[in-house]
Amino acid sequence: MFIFSPDSATDLIQQYREELFGFLISRVSCPEAAADILQDAFIRLAQYQTTNKINNPRAFLYKVVGNLAIDHLRKTQREQAYYTDSEELLEQIDTTCCPERQLYSQQQLIHLQQTIAELPPRCQEIFILHKFKNYPYSQIMQELNIAEGTVLKHIIKAMTYCRQRMLELEAENENEL
Repeated sequence: MFIFSPDSATDLIQQYREELFGFLISRVSCPEAAADILQDAFIRLAQYQTTNKINNPRAFLYKVVGNLAIDHLRKTQREQAYYTDSEELLEQIDTTCCPERQLYSQQQLIHLQQTIAELPPRCQEIFILHKFKNYPYSQIMQELNIAEGTVLKHIIKAMTYCRQRMLELEAENENEL
C-alpha cells in the first residue's frame, strides 16, 4: 500500500512537478495559481490517510491536482461576479459632466471612505490590501499569515457591507434634499 506522508508527498510532487505545473497552467492559465494549487496538493497528500491500496500514485496525484484546479476555477468565477458588480458602479461615475454630478461623485467617495472606516480592523485591512493596493490573495495570505478562505470571507463581508451601507447613505442623502 502506498502511504502518503509529508516525505512521500514531497517526493511524488517533486518527481512530477514540471509536468503537473504544465498541466495546471493549461487548466488555470496563471503561474501563481498553478503554484498555489501544487502547494495545496502537497498539504492534502501529506494529510491523506486511507486503508485502500493506491496502485498508481501518479494518476492519483493528477486526480487531486485536477480537482483542485476545478475548485480554483469555480472560486474564480464566483469572485468575478462580486467584482463585476463593484466595477460597474465605478464605471457609472462620470466626472466630465456638470458640477452637480461631480459634487455627487465626491460625496460618494466620502461615503465610501466612511464605510470602509466602519469595518472591523482585520476586515478593513484585508479589503484595502486587495481592492486598493491590488494584492493577490496569495500575497495577503503570506503577509497576514491567514488562510485563503479567511481572506475571501473578509472580502465578501466587506463588499456586502459597503454595498449595503452605500445604499443607506445614498437614501439618507436623498431624504435630506
